[in-house]
Amino acid sequence: MNALLRNDLGWDGMMVTDYAEIDQLADFHRVARTYDEATRISLTRASVDMSMIATDDSFMNGTKALLEQSPQYLARVKASARRVVKLKLQLGLYENPVPGEANLELLGGENDTATALELARESIVLLQNNDSVLPLATDASVFLTGHAADDIGLQCGGWTIEWQGYAGHNELYPLGSTVKENIESITGNCSSVSYFNGLNYTGEYSDADLATAKEYASKAEYTVAVIGEGPYAEKPGDIDDLALPAGQIEYVSQLASTGTKVIVVLFEGRPRLLRDLPDNVYAIVDGLLACEMGGQAVAEILYGKVNPSGRLPITYPKDPANIEMVYNHPVTSMCENSTETPFYCKNQWDFGTGLSYTDFTYSAVTLSKNVIQDPNDSIVVSVDVTNSGSTAGKETVMLFLIQPYRSLNVPEMKQLKKFSKISLEVGETQTVQFTLTADDWSVYYPQIGHGLKPIAEDSEFWVTIKPETDCDVYNETAIRSSLCSNFTLSTGEYPFGTIDIPW
Repeated sequence: MNALLRNDLGWDGMMVTDYAEIDQLADFHRVARTYDEATRISLTRASVDMSMIATDDSFMNGTKALLEQSPQYLARVKASARRVVKLKLQLGLYENPVPGEANLELLGGENDTATALELARESIVLLQNNDSVLPLATDASVFLTGHAADDIGLQCGGWTIEWQGYAGHNELYPLGSTVKENIESITGNCSSVSYFNGLNYTGEYSDADLATAKEYASKAEYTVAVIGEGPYAEKPGDIDDLALPAGQIEYVSQLASTGTKVIVVLFEGRPRLLRDLPDNVYAIVDGLLACEMGGQAVAEILYGKVNPSGRLPITYPKDPANIEMVYNHPVTSMCENSTETPFYCKNQWDFGTGLSYTDFTYSAVTLSKNVIQDPNDSIVVSVDVTNSGSTAGKETVMLFLIQPYRSLNVPEMKQLKKFSKISLEVGETQTVQFTLTADDWSVYYPQIGHGLKPIAEDSEFWVTIKPETDCDVYNETAIRSSLCSNFTLSTGEYPFGTIDIPW
């Protein structure tokens, strides 16, 4: 931490541990035998200034023991004390030890709830929409089920109400509402919407409850199943298998067997593996953990009051063998059971996936230049985006950069460098422009202690628009998408940067 934090990052402020991490050097990591020894390590080998634990004086005792045994570390302890006092002075804590009381009455106000609702609307992701079953008509025949359909706590996850989250008590969320409540509001408590749930988030259900649910499903054109995880946080939430509980998948599959068109809504804080569930349902909406306003946002998306525009901020794996294969993995990483090519991974959904109720058409991407000879130069990337569908919508235009060959380290498959979310009316076209500079085509020298300096190599780079675009950069005879374009960095220096490369 001295080399990375203080030297490379140039941080001269206070450093605090995570909760009880110094004690954990002895209790969990086993690199120290006692708390005193753990404190000694944190002060002499690292740059820790404060221990995050208010009910334990082991850090103070350990610091005192260190100075008694090794008084030469007094200057080191004083340096930490200066950083702590400096931060308190900057925050005004000596004049007002508990600031912010006046802001309490702002908590949960109209601005807060409006912002939370807008965030939920913008972030929820439509992952699948076979036969355009969504959006639903307000008078559509719908059966609503699932353990998360009427539980605000399951929309929120951990660190809500309490550490591990709190489900099953909607009264504790006075500002929130459930998917069920909002569907009833949108449809006007229409008799065409029925509700029953016999499913637990663990995947457990009784034969009788399943039979009842199937009876409801068989009478409805659509079934909305709101499923996903229970709340959790940190270590207690760790699992050894990302698979969604088998009972949840079986419950949904049984409902689908009745002939109803199943629409799945997921509330989850991590990508739970779905096995064959996507093959058995028509639509999938990932609500992530949209929390209190998530119920309203999901219902609005289901019924077309809001056009979905969220994009997956993660890679959603398809199987347990490839859960670590993120979109920007090194080109040398190969997916298990990859038969087509060693470079591409078959995910459930790729990073950046997100559907809309309208269509967007892209022009060919253009670059302001194709050769960069000055390290301080830049390139303007332009693309026209048109709403070619039948409803207004928002589109996130994403720019990725690919460096096929790099000698400094193994290049990644691609890297998101720029994005812009635009709103388009039907038939409207907007030109989106991004400016690329050395900050975008450089990488950090991968050695701690060398100052974290950006380095670029003279080479070819490919610009690609949209996450699903494949530029096939290792195939010289490929017929490439119009959303791919290349430029060459040719500065005459190899490489250029602000550090001497030791070769």
